[in-house]
Amino acid sequence: MQFLASLADWFHELRAQKMRTLSTVMGIAWGTFGVVGIMAFGRGLEDLMRERAHGIGQRLVVIWGRQTTLPHAGHAPGRLLTPTVEDVLALEEQVPQIEHVCPEFIRWETVQRGGAVLTVPISGIHPVFGELRNNHPALGGRFIDDRDLLEERRVVFLGDVLKRDLFGDEPAVGKTIALLGVPFTVIGVMRPKLQDSNYEGHDATRACIPATTFRQLTGDRLVDYFTLRPRERKDTELVIARVFEVLGRRLEFDPRDRDALRVWDTTETDTIRDTSFLAMDLMITLACLFTLLVGGIGVGNLMFLVVRRRTREIGIRMALGARPSWILREVLVQGLILVGAGGAAGFLAAWGLALAIGASPANEVLGTPRISTVTALGTIALLAVIGLLAGWFPARRAARLDPVRALVE
Repeated sequence: MQFLASLADWFHELRAQKMRTLSTVMGIAWGTFGVVGIMAFGRGLEDLMRERAHGIGQRLVVIWGRQTTLPHAGHAPGRLLTPTVEDVLALEEQVPQIEHVCPEFIRWETVQRGGAVLTVPISGIHPVFGELRNNHPALGGRFIDDRDLLEERRVVFLGDVLKRDLFGDEPAVGKTIALLGVPFTVIGVMRPKLQDSNYEGHDATRACIPATTFRQLTGDRLVDYFTLRPRERKDTELVIARVFEVLGRRLEFDPRDRDALRVWDTTETDTIRDTSFLAMDLMITLACLFTLLVGGIGVGNLMFLVVRRRTREIGIRMALGARPSWILREVLVQGLILVGAGGAAGFLAAWGLALAIGASPANEVLGTPRISTVTALGTIALLAVIGLLAGWFPARRAARLDPVRALVE
């Protein structure tokens, strides 16, 4: 009862200091909103950028042949390197750090269905291409498989945008289109995905057919690109070095000639993005922590003012038998209540704004804000520490009051 009565008196004092109390609580709320809300937006944006970057695939290395710049084994510089399927598949056998590798033939060709005629990239690929490039089929369809490759079947897997341009809202699986001058049966349509990097066009506008069928119809034998994925991200540099060694022996070029093959290592982009977001998170967190600390100082000043105004009341309670530990505990709780009120307001504002952005069209640009458990628990722990520190010094002053002197002040 004494605690509740003291709490009621404390609220009365806060009402007498409305503007000071409001500004103090808002300072804590703003700092909390900054830590929780901005971090949530950062996580959402990072997730969106990672999803877009991984639209082309994860941990991928894309390689294609170029001209040599160093003489080797009697060959003069300037020779164009063009690996074959056998050269590419040999990499998976001779470099154990490679998880998957896929040769790819590409031509820009006309695709026709009825009156719709489009010129799009046609890729002759192996079945592992779908896994490497995250080309997952929508319901009712499938990707190219080993049997399609073995039997040189005239089947095609369409990007979702290409399917829409050819068929509109009609189902495409099982239908026929003209490709490379012959009919092909559509076996699947790519599930829509985000993709911000590509070569020879986005996968959404691409048509994929078995590499054996591509070679049989076009006569091409030399690979345009090949894509590989290391088993571990940390092995990427080793894998690239081994690719130069293996192909250097098979194609007769100097493995030290780094211009002989063009290498696009997508993991470098991942590293740059992760480092950039880490630096941004650190700067934002430090700025918001500073705001919270300033808010904590405001809470401490407000509690000092309230304790000074309640000096006589505290002196009377101590004269009637209230222990210093009781006074200490009460003032600490009051400080935690102030910080908790500001923290709750900041949390609610961040959560509400995150929900609103996540449910709006803006999430296509900003991503879906995500309040992580680590951020939430860390912020709560930080608010508790700030609340205890902000209330500790006023509480200690109140607990050390001399009842006799307090009554005459």
